[in-house]
Amino acid sequence: MGIQDKAEDAADRAKDVADDAADRAQDVADDVSGRAKDAADRLGDAAHDARRTASRAADDAVDELQRGHGVVNRLHRLGVRSEWAYVGGFASIGASLASWAISRNKTGDSKAQSDRWGIFIGHWAPTFMALGVALKLEEKR
Repeated sequence: MGIQDKAEDAADRAKDVADDAADRAQDVADDVSGRAKDAADRLGDAAHDARRTASRAADDAVDELQRGHGVVNRLHRLGVRSEWAYVGGFASIGASLASWAISRNKTGDSKAQSDRWGIFIGHWAPTFMALGVALKLEEKR
């Protein structure tokens, strides 16, 4: 075998080694590409799940705001109506006037106590009226 044959054999072997290296490099590139695609798919799924969770949380927050969670809302859900609060306010005014009128006929310390009792009862009227307004707003919701 001559030098030219040896050179051709060496060139063929080098070409085979280069082809094997290129095939391995392509395999590695395909593997990395597949892993990257899988990772991108997982990230896309995670983003979709996060978007769905955020959407549900926003919907829940809106529902919670629409339903309300205060004392007035609970009274409304228990069946207390604004008209009842207004009646309580007017009854408080009437009871306060009656207490004051009765105390006008008394003498001594009992008269002062009756006056204070009338004032105390009268202070409840604005509370009942405000509660009536709050309940009316809740009823309109």
